[in-house]
Amino acid sequence: MDIYEIIIADHEKARRLLGQIKKTKDSDGEKRSKLFAELKPELMMHQHVEEGVFYSKLKEIDDTRDDALEAINEHHVVDGLLEELDAMPTDNDEWRAKFGVLKELVEHHMREEEEEFLPDAKKVLDADLAREMAEIYQQKKTAGLDALEPMQAK
Repeated sequence: MDIYEIIIADHEKARRLLGQIKKTKDSDGEKRSKLFAELKPELMMHQHVEEGVFYSKLKEIDDTRDDALEAINEHHVVDGLLEELDAMPTDNDEWRAKFGVLKELVEHHMREEEEEFLPDAKKVLDADLAREMAEIYQQKKTAGLDALEPMQAK
């Protein structure tokens, strides 16, 4: 398995959770909260580990530097929205509207990564490095999610 496959697998999980949350009604506040409590650490860890393992390397390469910087900035916007949503009651239209913005941004970001950033990265990173990045990514993400576990038990 390489870094590209890991990133795409994370995207699929995020798409599933985003879709499940989108289908909830305001009266499903408890279900919505539970799904969001699963989504938030997944997205946060994905982004932070992706930045440290994948985009940090791509920033060093002229051909991929701009894409890496753009992706990192999009991650920061997502982090802000996640924090805002986490501080709001989930059972109303304001939360739903803000979640819609988050969903659009995350889906746009994932599509852009899959259609542009990953193919460009494959041109500049060799296969051995992509496999090594996958191992490091998995280790760091697992450790990060484990560290966040008490936060999820709200």
